[in-house]
Amino acid sequence: MTTIIYAARLRQTLRDAGVLIDDVSIGVEGQSSTVKVFPASLQASAQPHINAFDWSAAADSDYDNLQHRAIAKALLSDPIEHAKLLRALAEITKDEINLLRQWLVSFKAQVAAATTLADLKTRVATLPAMPDRTLAQLKTAMESRLDSGTVDT
Repeated sequence: MTTIIYAARLRQTLRDAGVLIDDVSIGVEGQSSTVKVFPASLQASAQPHINAFDWSAAADSDYDNLQHRAIAKALLSDPIEHAKLLRALAEITKDEINLLRQWLVSFKAQVAAATTLADLKTRVATLPAMPDRTLAQLKTAMESRLDSGTVDT
């Protein structure tokens, strides 16, 4: 791990603990005694949290995962470009699932109404085709959904 990664997590740890530092300097990674905070007047209140700081790669990985989750959640609710893109994708996925569900309901109705195997084959043959979707179709659908303005909120 680099000192930059530790510094970001340590800064956040101290701020979460109510020690409102401006910055932190790490002398030697993993050695709490070499960590200095700015302003220096907060060193005494920060030191117990620095001493308890987990310097492991696993802790950094957990922190990174939580940061990315928070960003992903923000993207789902913020009216920014990435969020709009994600909502458009979610809406298109929902629409596709609903199309498949409708087809299954129709299929079940045709099976229930059939009186012979030949009748079943004829009835199922009348159901609409459900071809695979291509990435080009998905891109077009997403562009259309975004252009429609329905994913603004």
